[in-house]
Amino acid sequence: MVLFGFLSAQNLYVFGTFDFNQNGRSEIITLNSLGTSLDFIELNKDGSHNKIWTYSPKQESGSILDVKFSDLNGDDFPELVIIESNNFENSWIKIFEWNGFDFSLNKNPITNGDDSQDRVRPSNLSNISNVFALSKSSPTRSVKLFNLKIDNGVGQISDSKAHTNSLVTNGYGPVFSGLFETGEGNYGVLISPESNVLKTSVFSVESPGLSIISDLIVTNGARVVLGPHIQPFDENKDGSQGLLIPFATGEVYLLSVVGDSLSFVESKLSQKGLFNMSDKAKEDDINDMILSRVELGLYDNSPLNFDVSFLKDSLLLLVSDTLMLGDTLNRAVLPNNSNVLYSFHWESTPPSGMIFNPNTNSIEWIPKRDDIGVVDFSYKVDLRVEEEIVSGIDSLGDTHQLYPVLETIIDSTVLLVGDTTKIPEPLIVIPTMFHGVSVTSKDIPDSNKFTFEGEAPFSTKTTNRNGLVTVGVNADLGTIKQNKAGSFIFKSSQKKPESLVTLSLIHDLSTNIFYATISESQDTLNQSFDPEAWQPELYEFPEYYFEGFPSTMALDTLVSDKLSLLSTNEKKSGTISLYSPLFAKDHSIEFSYFGGHPYAIRGNINVKEDGSHKTLTEVDFESSFVPLNISSMLVPANRDTFVFAADSVPDTLETSINYRSFYSPVTIIKEPLAKEPSASSTTDTVSTSVTPKTEPVKARENNIVDPDTVKLQNDSLVPSPDSLIDNPVDTIGADIDTTSTQILPEILPSPVPADSIKTPSVEMPADSTK
Repeated sequence: MVLFGFLSAQNLYVFGTFDFNQNGRSEIITLNSLGTSLDFIELNKDGSHNKIWTYSPKQESGSILDVKFSDLNGDDFPELVIIESNNFENSWIKIFEWNGFDFSLNKNPITNGDDSQDRVRPSNLSNISNVFALSKSSPTRSVKLFNLKIDNGVGQISDSKAHTNSLVTNGYGPVFSGLFETGEGNYGVLISPESNVLKTSVFSVESPGLSIISDLIVTNGARVVLGPHIQPFDENKDGSQGLLIPFATGEVYLLSVVGDSLSFVESKLSQKGLFNMSDKAKEDDINDMILSRVELGLYDNSPLNFDVSFLKDSLLLLVSDTLMLGDTLNRAVLPNNSNVLYSFHWESTPPSGMIFNPNTNSIEWIPKRDDIGVVDFSYKVDLRVEEEIVSGIDSLGDTHQLYPVLETIIDSTVLLVGDTTKIPEPLIVIPTMFHGVSVTSKDIPDSNKFTFEGEAPFSTKTTNRNGLVTVGVNADLGTIKQNKAGSFIFKSSQKKPESLVTLSLIHDLSTNIFYATISESQDTLNQSFDPEAWQPELYEFPEYYFEGFPSTMALDTLVSDKLSLLSTNEKKSGTISLYSPLFAKDHSIEFSYFGGHPYAIRGNINVKEDGSHKTLTEVDFESSFVPLNISSMLVPANRDTFVFAADSVPDTLETSINYRSFYSPVTIIKEPLAKEPSASSTTDTVSTSVTPKTEPVKARENNIVDPDTVKLQNDSLVPSPDSLIDNPVDTIGADIDTTSTQILPEILPSPVPADSIKTPSVEMPADSTK
């Protein structure tokens, strides 16, 4: 059993970019999930990584928990400040100074001007300039504010102050802190994530003794705060910051002070993959994440100008468009037709043959073979917005002259010129990917009918056999479009009980992390289980996190390749089954329980930009829910995505479509050979009887819906009026005979047998997310 740590399991923390050595190449600093290695890495022009320096704490010093930067000695180079977990006084903080090539540890003992003994268990570190905030999870569950500087080579801590709040003190798990600046002053925040809420206390940095605002904030399913990535951020660019709080589940929230209350809203950076990077991430993945941070403005107005050198790095990382030989570039320079062009100037020398056409107000260019590769160009446009009359007096009397009022636009573009003509758009046949949940119990009377309130593509199932009733909901995730979300409620027709206990299940299919929590639980223990770390051959199983479950949980294997997480011999009253699609298998997990009547099943499915999914399922029980047995298993599934070349598509399937499959390798159907006169010459063609099992889904929609805006609360059982429909479901059926029966989706056969597929004529990557 592994308990929750302050660093998120399997998460790689990336800080920067910088340019400490002033050589025009970006550098980053990375911290692994175990806090055992801090690496200083330079990014080469081709995007590859060169490790320059590394630091690993001694075994007795514990692990690195957080990293921050601040110029402590006034040399215009920020020092590297880290905190570690250990049991020695004043040894939780270390300072590294830039020596011209890498970092050197300041070995002088850090003095504490307050003469206090600092033997603490820190969680994370925040700073505004040289004012730092240290969250202390034990023994006080508080935050310590202090000034830090280097004077005559010696690090000095001074002006230490503490902030505590009973709301946070009376809690469990790690606490975190953060600092941010507003026009009203500088604020500090102390937070304690517990189950589905954040216990929050906000205070003034100048007077931290009292709380300005304290509150309980619902996180809407977001789990595991990424402490090292908590940071100030001005999302609206109005000069007033909030506190950015990222979660391991991909959500990013912005906490800010609005008048006398707190605002906790999802940031535009949410679900963009800017923080939850896997320890196993490749160099290209890290480069893409840094570029996304720059493009989304995470580094705007940073006092360290993190993004400057990175933007000067490899043009290949900044390619914004692709042009193939034979294509013509025709780019309008005016934002819209109503603008009037006043002047156009090249800001850099354009590629040979590229011109500006004043008749069409556009840039025109036909690339040649010598242009294959990456090219860039930039230009400045002055637009005549309006005119104004400027009056004056000269020797002849009054003068009135008409002057234009101009607006200037500077634009830069990086193009990748390819060495082939554009291939035709293929047709995609999407695999089925079923997700579903069911509850089986004898505590559901015949008079209790369940009513479904949801939207396509969800379907329901209710069966009754000899008093054993099963209610369930399932959906084919392949039919939910990218950047979309779907939700449902399947609830009892009986009166809502006064007391409800909710089981919440979250499965992030992109990171394969599974979270389970029980509301109102008497057991506050947080537990995590990594099957792969226990037995490497179990690498396909999710990493499991449980909040509020019995402390007797432990990993064990059962027959039929099942994985046991909890086992008892106590009498059960029902079973919950949840299944979700992974890369090449379906994952199912079963909870047997003793508790009250099931009242409602709620669900929400979010589809991210890369096509991956995150599912949230909540089951309400009357009065009580006690888990008795938990087991999970993986079942092989067919995930073939079929890509038909344009000329090989049967007439009944000819539809051009773009598609990116997050989960599945693609299978290319080669263009058929020319038909011979003989009717028997059909070996190398695809039969026209092949039909897709699902309707093709376009990868991009004009009307984008934020996938994380659906909030599931215990009391929110009323559907959105414009998007939900009522489908009463009969509770009588005959198709189940045991409370432990798993309801698994029917896997549809692949449209074309794999052995009949020829060598592809179109090259496609195995993972088409890129």
